[in-house]
Amino acid sequence: MEESDNLESSSGPSYLPPEPPSRKKLIIPVILILGLVVGSLMAIKASFQRDIRATHERIELNEGSEIPNIELTKLDESKIRLGDLAHKVMVINFWATWCEACMEEMPSLVQLREKYVSRGFEILGVNVDENPIPLAENTAKKLGITFPIFTDKNGSLGNQFDLNAIPLTVIINKNRKILMVEAGGREWNTEDIHQLIEKWLAE
Repeated sequence: MEESDNLESSSGPSYLPPEPPSRKKLIIPVILILGLVVGSLMAIKASFQRDIRATHERIELNEGSEIPNIELTKLDESKIRLGDLAHKVMVINFWATWCEACMEEMPSLVQLREKYVSRGFEILGVNVDENPIPLAENTAKKLGITFPIFTDKNGSLGNQFDLNAIPLTVIINKNRKILMVEAGGREWNTEDIHQLIEKWLAE
């Protein structure tokens, strides 16, 4: 018995094999990594959205304010920048074929353009119909519209101009400074408008 006791006491401490890592310990690092990835993606998305908002900021429709160099989309889907147009005075007119006030004022806009187009005056029609082709094209033929027509299918221009109702007409000079804003329809081929255009063309 003594020998047996001595052997047991002299054999030293015994060690158990290491336990495998628990499922909880494995999941925590995975959750942390996923959290970092999701956070990074959300930060990138927020930054991207800020850039979009900066590019499409609301325009202050006040006399003397400057309109940014917005992109315009033609009926054939080609693009042009407002700053690429070299006209002395430009009328940006938001309209739609279903808008009675738009259709009522359109002939006077056509007449006004005919009177001053040779002197650096131009009208830029922005059609806001959901399906501008062939609606805008047919209306142009019917009313004799010869000025360029642009589209706003996704509503981005309308958002920039805070478009709540049409027609909306914004008159600018060659430096994209606002000369006049008219919300609603009116008769454009009048003596008081002629005097203003004469003044603006002479500046």
